[in-house]
Amino acid sequence: MRPEFIDWNSIPDTISKDQFCKICHMSKKTATKYLGNDIPCSDNGKKTHRYTINKTDLISFLERTSERQRISTITPVVRCSKTAFSNLPLSEQVTSSMHEYYEQLIKSERDILRVADICKITGYGKTIVNTWFLSGNLRYVVIRGAKHTTKENLIDFMSSDDFDKIFRKSDWHLKQIKRLRSIVNTKDLV
Repeated sequence: MRPEFIDWNSIPDTISKDQFCKICHMSKKTATKYLGNDIPCSDNGKKTHRYTINKTDLISFLERTSERQRISTITPVVRCSKTAFSNLPLSEQVTSSMHEYYEQLIKSERDILRVADICKITGYGKTIVNTWFLSGNLRYVVIRGAKHTTKENLIDFMSSDDFDKIFRKSDWHLKQIKRLRSIVNTKDLV
């Protein structure tokens, strides 16, 4: 909601949560998230008519929000489909460099890794790791009802095209891509 399209003269100096929802065109659940955190308000603790919001606080909130929306349209959120090197399959030299790099990176980890260990190493969630297992990209064994893999299997997977071409990469993965690019560029393998 843009604050310049609101007739502020028709709005009283203090408003309720319901009025806030109508002005900002948002649900009560969303409004509750903002109240107390982003918008200063008084909370009387009752079940109904609980929040009182000053008009000046609402105006400053809407100005900050519209500024945030303008910034997000200028600089998009990083969800990259870029691969570390190219859309072509990785060469053997690049794959071996990646293998050596990941081997050095996780040499202090134990030899048998659980899903939680893989999540900690790669920065991806349990659902993604289980998808790697079930798709056959990452080999695993079941021990006492839990999936496990070896460190070597994980290194092989992280050095593969499938890992390189993940669409929504974790922050950890993006950092490793930058480091790998600099290593590979110094070796002139690309």
